[in-house]
Amino acid sequence: MTILYLFRSPGTGHSIDQLFDAIRVDVERQGVQTRAVRFPHVSRGLRTVWQNICFAKRLTADLFHITGDVHYAALALPASRTVLTIHDCFLLTNNRKRPLRYAVFWLLWYYLPIRRAGVVTAVSEKTRQDLIRYVGPVAHRVQVVSNGYDPIFTYHPGVFTHRQPRLLQLGTAPHKNLSRLIAALEGMPCLLTIVGSLTDRLLAELHQRQIQYRHYGSLSKEQVAQLYRESDIVTFVSIQEGFGMPVLEANASGRAVITSAVSPMRELAAGAALLVDPADAIAIRTGIERLVLDDLYRQSLIDAGLENAQRYTISQTAAHYKRLYAQQYRLTQANSSVAL
Repeated sequence: MTILYLFRSPGTGHSIDQLFDAIRVDVERQGVQTRAVRFPHVSRGLRTVWQNICFAKRLTADLFHITGDVHYAALALPASRTVLTIHDCFLLTNNRKRPLRYAVFWLLWYYLPIRRAGVVTAVSEKTRQDLIRYVGPVAHRVQVVSNGYDPIFTYHPGVFTHRQPRLLQLGTAPHKNLSRLIAALEGMPCLLTIVGSLTDRLLAELHQRQIQYRHYGSLSKEQVAQLYRESDIVTFVSIQEGFGMPVLEANASGRAVITSAVSPMRELAAGAALLVDPADAIAIRTGIERLVLDDLYRQSLIDAGLENAQRYTISQTAAHYKRLYAQQYRLTQANSSVAL
């Protein structure tokens, strides 16, 4: 049995690619042969979507796994031999006020692929419930396979810097809520490390509120792991997420994390993070101050985080997918025998 992993075009993003690169390596370690291919075009219009669909039609494998983003590729692949993973519903939630775009995304990225693919997975129960809400009863067949953190994120004890705590913020997209975090940090002695591109507006807010910060663009996962080790607190107060990987990466690295009291972060943290209202800058500030001042509480979160991380290893995620592959492969083989 050979699994072909289908990745979106380079330049679209890195998080999904890094996650499934690690899953693929572990699946191979568990005895399954795999290959990987990347789509040639970024999905910037119906023309490039069609070109990617034509590309997918020429692919061959025992099973195909669409790793995210290019859900419409399922329309070109053998239905019973296709596994589709959906990470979030942002394409729908972000286009609710643009009916035409919403309709295209709803049909090509969600409804038709979910109906066609032999197996459809979501990375969290939150994403699964969003799919049911937006796409309807067809999404009841979606199974949850939680993400796992990369084993490169390992525990490294650190000495907390009380005088000027080092905060790590991963991601700068609007839903990452960086503007509200910046407002919460005004006047607080700290060093904020930001990973992700900064708009002129965000730069202006950082300077206006006199936040001391460091900024990095695209980094390797090894470099990101080093930033975790150099930090005292990880901030992840997103308005919405499909999963919330930085919570687990902070847990595994032995760093205190403050995150949003909304799904899926609330369930993912499972008592291993300080939860706050992401819409309330004062609550965010109060939470960070507690992590700085209350050493016993901070250590209790770190201890709980190390335990929580063990529930989401990449090996567990890979093993779950391996079981799905085996089940679906046996089903396709049985159907082929009946057809003969």
